[in-house]
Amino acid sequence: MSATTVPDAAPAPTRSPRLLGLYLLLIIIAAIEAFDGLSHAPILFGDMSQIPGPGVGGAIIKTYIASHPVLALAALGFATTGRLRYAVLALGALGLMTWLNFMPSVVRHGLDFHGVSAFETPVRIIAFPLMAACAIALAARGERLGLATMLVSIPTLYGVASVIAFGIGIFLYGF
Repeated sequence: MSATTVPDAAPAPTRSPRLLGLYLLLIIIAAIEAFDGLSHAPILFGDMSQIPGPGVGGAIIKTYIASHPVLALAALGFATTGRLRYAVLALGALGLMTWLNFMPSVVRHGLDFHGVSAFETPVRIIAFPLMAACAIALAARGERLGLATMLVSIPTLYGVASVIAFGIGIFLYGF
């Protein structure tokens, strides 16, 4: 072996064609979350009286607003570089942060099960954090990454579907 050769250079990791769909889904979900997080980030640099609640509740909300774009951009970076597990972990952490963001309101006002909230409140407060926790557990173990990807994608897809349904309602019936 000469001084100019590299011993046993590891080949560049290749993406499995089977996992390509998961990478693309995670890139789309992370991009949507990054856009959402970055659109709320200016609140941190403006008048802090816009953030409701003093004390621990206000600190939780500020932490969520600050961490949302960071976690979403981290997930986007991991997904684009082929690190599926880490992208799922980042989006799962974002799901748990979103749940934590709702807790000051739940503590202050309780669980509202009237009208549209009858479906939305249990989904956002109970189902989505459980899905995020399960996705984190699966990704941390490196098992069933397809299922973990779907679990972290459902809350974002639910939000997108809600915005689309609201837009269609406004289009059809007016405001």
